[in-house]
Amino acid sequence: MVRVEISQGVYVTCELKDSGAHKILICDLRRQGRLGLRIYEKISDIKEIEELVKRPRWLGKESDEALRRALIMLRDKLGDLD
Repeated sequence: MVRVEISQGVYVTCELKDSGAHKILICDLRRQGRLGLRIYEKISDIKEIEELVKRPRWLGKESDEALRRALIMLRDKLGDLD
């Protein structure tokens, strides 16, 4: 399991779990302690994280930037593990 956290007005936690054939990406975005968004994606390749970063905006600017930043940090951290 690889995990990153960002606190930037909103709190974002992204983690990648290995479940055998697939990897599961779970990102939680919280504002004032309340869950605002959960992304749960089955991915087969780490490169799919880049596709998530390029998706259209999900949320307001501040939340969207924090989520994208967390995904990029996760991707970079996974690249360092190779």
